[in-house]
Order: sequence, then C-alpha cells, then structure tokens
Amino acid sequence: MGKIILVLFAILSSCFWGSVMNFSEKDIKDKENVVYNSGFENDEFDPQIIPDGWFDLENTPEYLAWDNTDSHAGSRSLKVNFPKQNITIISDSFPIDADYVYYSRFFVKTNYNSNDTITIRFLAFDSKGKRVGKFSDKGLPEKEWTQIDITSGFLKSTARFGRIVISISEKPDKIYWLDDIESFAVYRIQK
Repeated sequence: MGKIILVLFAILSSCFWGSVMNFSEKDIKDKENVVYNSGFENDEFDPQIIPDGWFDLENTPEYLAWDNTDSHAGSRSLKVNFPKQNITIISDSFPIDADYVYYSRFFVKTNYNSNDTITIRFLAFDSKGKRVGKFSDKGLPEKEWTQIDITSGFLKSTARFGRIVISISEKPDKIYWLDDIESFAVYRIQK
C-alpha cells in the first residue's frame, strides 16, 4: 500500500511541477523585462567596449565586439568573434521575488550551423550575494536568429536578486551574435 501511495504522489507531483515550469513566449505578454540593457541599445556606441550592464567573466575583450551591423531587434547586438577560449557573459544583477517563476530567453545566431551548444543560466542570490539558486539549459544556435530559453522557479525564500549568464565554448572558427537577453516574472507561486 505504501508503494502505491508513493507512486501516486510521484505521478501527481510530476504533473504539477511540469505544468508550472512550462512557460513560453505567450506568458510574457504585458510583462516587464527585468534585465538592464538586454538589447545592447543603451549608452554611446563603441565597438571596442562591452555594452553597459554586462561584463565578461573571463576578461576576453579581444573576442567581444558591440556590433551595429546585425541584430535581432533594435540596431545593436553583442558579437563573439572566433573565441579561442570559453566566453561567459553576465548581466548586471536585477531584483527578483522568490515567490515568482521567471521565464528567461535570448536570441543567438552564428556564421554556420553546428552541434556546439550555448548555455543560459539563471542565478539567484540572497541579500549578501551568496548564490541560492542555479538553473541551466542549452540550445543550438543556427545561421538565423534562434531563441534559447529557460524557466526558473521554486526559488529559496532568501533569493533577492538574479543574473543571467550566457556561456559559449571555445570555438575558434565561429562567430556568434547575441541579442535580447531578457527575463520576466511570469507566475506567482501560491503557498
């Protein structure tokens, strides 16, 4: 009897968790993007610097360029040129509410299709800067703008701010363009 109850609980909880965590484009309608300078449009354009609101964890400016020749929306994107080492781009922190589920996405294109994935992470931190949550997903970029997304929820109650992290593996024969790196509070979890 105990095994039957355990199996029923597992089935019911997987239905609940799966439905809560499946958000998409339609769920962000009329919601506010919480990532600052998500489209790389803010500030005076200078192709030699990383756009305001973003930083490069590995300090690899030779592979990064603020680009005004190709974008998903607006007039600018962030270009990653022939990276000879791993690249990690991190957003400025933004306030989050631990009672919400966040839907995050970005758009990417590359100079040729391949099976090299790009990783998006949603990191949650407490008020002292200690990481209290990490969500991760991967996607394959293509020659046309491709969306890669992630849903993050059931955060620890101490979560106060978040960051979006985009990671690209060493690939010295590829060029990537990143744009519209966004995050939205899409659902309030009832406790």
